[in-house]
Amino acid sequence: METFQKRGETMKTASIIAIGNELVEGIIVDTNSKYISKKLLEYGYKTKIIKTLPDDLDLLVKEIKDSLETTDLVVTTGGLGPTEDDLTREAVSKALEKNLILDENLSKKIIEKAKKFHSYVPKIVERQAMVIEGATVLENPVGTAPGMLLKTPKSTILILPGPPVEMIPIFEKALNLIEKENKIYQRRIKTINIPEAVLVEKYKDIIYKYKEVNVATMASHTSGVELRFTGEKALVDEIVNMLSEKLKDYIYAFDDKTIEEIVFEKLLSKNKTVSFAESCTGGLVSANFVNLSGVSKVFKGSIVAYSNEVKQKLLNVNPKTLEKFGAVSKECVEEMAKGVSKLLDTDYSVAISGIAGPTGGTKEKPVGTVWICAYSRENDIFMTERFYFKGNRQTIRNRSTLHAFDMLRRILK
Repeated sequence: METFQKRGETMKTASIIAIGNELVEGIIVDTNSKYISKKLLEYGYKTKIIKTLPDDLDLLVKEIKDSLETTDLVVTTGGLGPTEDDLTREAVSKALEKNLILDENLSKKIIEKAKKFHSYVPKIVERQAMVIEGATVLENPVGTAPGMLLKTPKSTILILPGPPVEMIPIFEKALNLIEKENKIYQRRIKTINIPEAVLVEKYKDIIYKYKEVNVATMASHTSGVELRFTGEKALVDEIVNMLSEKLKDYIYAFDDKTIEEIVFEKLLSKNKTVSFAESCTGGLVSANFVNLSGVSKVFKGSIVAYSNEVKQKLLNVNPKTLEKFGAVSKECVEEMAKGVSKLLDTDYSVAISGIAGPTGGTKEKPVGTVWICAYSRENDIFMTERFYFKGNRQTIRNRSTLHAFDMLRRILK
């Protein structure tokens, strides 16, 4: 959940229109809008509204007209293919009352590119070379449908293809054409182990110190609580520096850094290795870690010990421990952590065991009970904590993963 408090000068506004029946019907999830909105904020554009629309010409024309009247920038994605239901070009041209013109040179380039992928190229591919009068054509380095950029007296419209692999490189290039002087200064503080309401209430005098600085807070079960400050560099930096001192026990990263990157960098700087023993997270910790390029320099591997049998046979968990304390216990995760460290010969390890639900909970150990242990082989030190996470099965697994990395971060300190 994100909250945004706008203070001071008015930011420029943007509308994002995601187009396609497949989006409206839920067949494909719209990831483009989230990406575009985040990027536009860096350029001084606050997204005012995101719309998902079907392939309906009259509806598209109306919504595009409305968006051009009410926001400084309109971004559309999708509807640029060669078929009859790809209507974005026609909709924008009608909304702007401009002609669609076939660009012969562009048509030849599109056909030549299509021939690299298909032995037969139908004539309808030429539709992708229809250019709105006065538009700047944005080359598609991946697919065949180019993007377009048009400026009107009141607004600017950026037309992009739908597939993210095609949309992103065109959009990144288009950013250089969108009034770079509007680019704004922004800092982000990422925290863990402090609730959003407590954080904002306790430090509100610092957070909202300057009315000229826009403040946004976002709480997530995958990344904790984030504070985002946008405005004049000197004022933003002053707030960030003050909070850094006050929140030093809770801050794990700044700006674009993730908790996984922080852990990776700490292990790399110490020339140390790590392994994971996962039960309720089912490999999620490992999957998140290997998203990082170069992580093989510090990460040796993991064991998904979902059953007690695997905990005993591979991680050397004592059967008496399981019998007396159960798999979801301090004693079990400490033996798991030490066992995986020995098995894979690593300097550090993390073990997780819990009840992700929706079944399996008891009065003593309700759903959401999770034990996590971070282990340092060098000094034979265990950092072990019990958590009671709320939410559905995936939320509990995500929260367990986040706190596993945080505990590893803390033991590395």
